[in-house]
Amino acid sequence: MNIVYAYPAETGDAVQGEILALLRARFGSADTVSVEEHDAERGGKNDVLVTVRVPADHVEAAVEAIRGHRAVIDAAAGSFGERV
Repeated sequence: MNIVYAYPAETGDAVQGEILALLRARFGSADTVSVEEHDAERGGKNDVLVTVRVPADHVEAAVEAIRGHRAVIDAAAGSFGERV
């Protein structure tokens, strides 16, 4: 199942590696599906939106783990819907 998360672009690409390592350590597998940069809703900055795939039986726990990362703005199973 896919999970989408966002973080401020200025924090750098290391965030993606940290999250993948966290997910793989806790749930056994995780893969990046896509990475996109978008205008942020705050003052001329950009956010990075990342979609990762995790095993379906770990989606809820994986979303909570991602939200716990210091740089993550938000995470959701599937998509952010109208917020994207």
